[in-house]
Amino acid sequence: MDTINIFNVFITIISFIINIFFIIPFIVKVFDYFLDKRFIKKVLNFSKEPVQIYPSTYALQANLNKTYTFISYEFLKSLNNISKILQSTDQKYNIVDVNLDTTSKDEINIGGFITNKKVNVYFSTHFKNFKFITDIKYKEEHDTYTIDKSMIEYDTKDFGFRMNNNKDCFLETNDRNDYAFLIKLVNSDFKEDYNRCVHILFGGGSIGTIKAAEYLSTHYKQIYKKFRNNHYFFAIEVSRIDGSINHARGIIDLTDIMFDKDTNDDPTYVTPLDKGDQFPQRG
Repeated sequence: MDTINIFNVFITIISFIINIFFIIPFIVKVFDYFLDKRFIKKVLNFSKEPVQIYPSTYALQANLNKTYTFISYEFLKSLNNISKILQSTDQKYNIVDVNLDTTSKDEINIGGFITNKKVNVYFSTHFKNFKFITDIKYKEEHDTYTIDKSMIEYDTKDFGFRMNNNKDCFLETNDRNDYAFLIKLVNSDFKEDYNRCVHILFGGGSIGTIKAAEYLSTHYKQIYKKFRNNHYFFAIEVSRIDGSINHARGIIDLTDIMFDKDTNDDPTYVTPLDKGDQFPQRG
C-alpha cells in the first residue's frame, strides 16, 4: 500500500511539473500579447474612430487628354505591415483620397512630400527647412508636379537630406544606402482644436518608405520607450543592397532639430548641432 501511495505522489508531482512546463510559456505569451497591444496603442495614439490612411501615388499620362493616377508599389508593401498592427489593436481604418477633407481625423501617411500631397502640406507647414537634395536630372519632371517644391533642391554630386540650413546636418544617400523617416505629430502641434495624431512614413526611395512602415510595425516598444506619448521625427539608415537596417547606428533622433520653433518662424535660422547628434563629418 505504501508503495502505491508513493507511486501516486510521484505521478502527481510529475504531472504538476509537466503542467507548469506548459502553462508558464502560455501565460508568458498571453502577457506579451497584451503588453505588445498596449505599446502599439500608445505609439499610435489613435482614438476609437477609424484612422485615415493616405497613399503615395504616381501619375501616368496615357495620352494628351488623359492622366491616370496609380497607388505606388511602396504603399502596397507598407500597407501590409501597417494593417497588421492596426488589426492587432482592433483599430479600424480607411484608405482615402488625398483630396478629401479629413483634417479632424487621425492619420497615417505613407510616402514623402513628392508622392503624397498630404505629406507635402505637412512639410510646408511644420518642417519648412527639411530639404531633399536629388539629382538635377529629375528637375524637369518635378516641375510638372502640382505640389510645393520648396523642399526639393538639386545637385550633381551630393544627394540626401539636409535639416535646418545646417550643411553638417546632412544624411547622405547613394547607391548603397537610403533613410527611412518616421514622424509623429500630436495634438499640440496643430493650431486647430483637434484631438488627433498624424503619422508620416517615407524614405528617399521605395526601400526607405517600406522600411519605415516595417520599423513602426516591429520596433514600437523601442519607439515608445524613447519618445513616450510625445511627437517625434527620426530616421533609420537602410541598405539599398539587402534592405537591412543599420541597428548599430540605431535611431537618428531629429526631433529637437525639426520641431525647433526658431527654425519654423525664421527660414534663414541655422540650428546648431549638439555633440551627441549622429551626423558624420563631411570631408
